[in-house]
Amino acid sequence: MVENVFNIIGGLALFLYGLHLMSGGFKKFAGQKLKSILAKLTSNPVKGAGLGAFITMMIQSSSIMVVTLIGLLNGGLLTLKQAIGVMLGAEIGTTVTAQLVAFKVGLYALPIIAFGFVLHLFTKRKLLIYAGQIILGFGILFIGMTFMSQGVRPIGRLPMFENMLASFSQHTVLGVLAGAVFTGMIQSSSAAIGLIIAMGLEGVVALPAAISLMLGANIGTCFTGFLASFSSSLNAKRLSMSHFMTNVIGVVALLPFIQPFSRLVEMTSPTLSRQIANAHTMFNVAVVLVLLPFVGLLQYLVKKVLPGEPVEIDRGVKYLDEKILATPSLAIFQAQRETERMANIALDMLKDAKDLLFKHDPHLCELIEEQESCVDELHHLIDNFLTRISTMDLSESESQKVSLLLHSVTDIERVADHAYNLMELSDYQKDHKIKFSEQAQKELNQMYDLSMESFGNSIKALVQGDKDVARKVLSLEREVNIMDELLQENHYKRLKQGICDPAAGPTYLEIVHNLERVSDHSENIASGVLTGF
Repeated sequence: MVENVFNIIGGLALFLYGLHLMSGGFKKFAGQKLKSILAKLTSNPVKGAGLGAFITMMIQSSSIMVVTLIGLLNGGLLTLKQAIGVMLGAEIGTTVTAQLVAFKVGLYALPIIAFGFVLHLFTKRKLLIYAGQIILGFGILFIGMTFMSQGVRPIGRLPMFENMLASFSQHTVLGVLAGAVFTGMIQSSSAAIGLIIAMGLEGVVALPAAISLMLGANIGTCFTGFLASFSSSLNAKRLSMSHFMTNVIGVVALLPFIQPFSRLVEMTSPTLSRQIANAHTMFNVAVVLVLLPFVGLLQYLVKKVLPGEPVEIDRGVKYLDEKILATPSLAIFQAQRETERMANIALDMLKDAKDLLFKHDPHLCELIEEQESCVDELHHLIDNFLTRISTMDLSESESQKVSLLLHSVTDIERVADHAYNLMELSDYQKDHKIKFSEQAQKELNQMYDLSMESFGNSIKALVQGDKDVARKVLSLEREVNIMDELLQENHYKRLKQGICDPAAGPTYLEIVHNLERVSDHSENIASGVLTGF
């Protein structure tokens, strides 16, 4: 018994590892531009489904496909409707794994492994290395199947196990629950289907019981998407919910017709293992074909289940293009426009952080996190673009402008970091029920306004080259410094008088410090406008 259990556990581990190798190899072999392909070829649900099916067949994992879609949704590269279309296609693509493992390749698994091993380790061309990894994973997957088959053969003949499988045939809901729980635990529907097919190869499971377990595996695979979307955007959560709803709708619709469906599947092949694989394919294809025309309705339903407005940030560059590098003056002008756009996002972050402090809107936390990520991305792209411009033959004024922009984008990025810190401090204040006195709130409001005015004017001075506005920034910076000292002094007085809660002190002073640093970075930009670098 112990040996049989070890065969099943070890075989399952080998199956998962083989699947992991295949998936990784396919991603390297053909998935280098996966995200850009997805973003471009999903203009309607049918196209998206076709693309989702093809890529999932390539990478051999619907879970990876869904997690990739969540990443694209978080990055604002796909709409929810586009992502749902691709997700439906992934439901079809994942059935290919079951069709593959239904073949009895056990005799050839070892030479397949040997061939894959040689290609993977003893070739120098990248494509051959990746192909070797795919073949190696394919062979290990079938070795895992062999061990699982050896393990389930004697266990399947135990009266207790036979009775359990018989109950799954008669009470299909139990089989669905068992399949869902098992798949959720191992986070791979392909592995769960593989084990069911291994049971079919040894004849220890009837087709109706196998179908109920397969239906449960379809639901259980949604667990990975739920985990990936847990701390993601609202649209990412909606995608994982639509994945779950799609499978539940299909399972609930088929449950009353398990027996007729089993008889239909029996007509497709004389072997039970192939029947199980065909049942998986037929079910998933049918669900997708039925739901594909109703993607809009599915999107509507999931928005009702998870209401709210998603955070949408226009990410990536708008004005930078490598083609304009041939004309340095135009490239500098466009880089300035992109820098202005980046600075306005940072200014919006400051405004949102202020609203969060005084209104405690949780929606603003997600918005600021997205904005901060967008600013970081722009900082990297603009800095790289300006660095390339700086290597060209520039006039003295052009060289000065490039230097000013290079220094300014760094200061703007740091302002965004301080806005993010302010968001975290406001969130901390709310979570720990920290209260500021009325006077403290009034002073913070004044300092917020001064810091934002200073930063807003520094952007104006940078874009317009206006030295009068730059001097105003320096004047505002001095006011902020005076206010910084005054707020600290007033805070200590209130503590002595017992007006302020001592627990509020560290958070209050950190907010003041971050606002003062925002003004410092504004001064850096303004000084660059006045004196150059």
